Amino acid sequence: MSSHPNAAIAARYYEECANDYGDPDKTRAMEAVDELLAPDFVLRYNGGREDETMRGIDRHKQFLIDHTRSYQGERWTVEAVVADDRTVACRWRLLATHAETGNAIDLRAADFFTVEDGRLTTLHRFLDFRTLEQQQRASSA
Repeated sequence: MSSHPNAAIAARYYEECANDYGDPDKTRAMEAVDELLAPDFVLRYNGGREDETMRGIDRHKQFLIDHTRSYQGERWTVEAVVADDRTVACRWRLLATHAETGNAIDLRAADFFTVEDGRLTTLHRFLDFRTLEQQQRASSA
């Protein structure tokens, strides 16, 4: 793991903002979001269209709440990180339960953050949506 200060900012994002601590309103996370993210924070997904880009800290707060309600018990583990003065790249693993089907979710992907003045300004998330959809799908038992 990188010892760069920006790596610590990204690690706090997963630990304090993304993980599920049993609070569906993510009160603890909302405080951390205000500290860690720039007001004009942007989230983009691989292959996403411009109109799918999530803009603004308030939109990201709602995303985190919705995500935790959809993927209960979220545990995010950063498996590798590389950081410099402007960018943090993280390979992560997510373990959770899909709320609608009760299926176990075990997903690995990568995030690239841009950091400016000690705050996360952009998140580019690269994940395999096909694998996620397969894991979510209700069993036909």
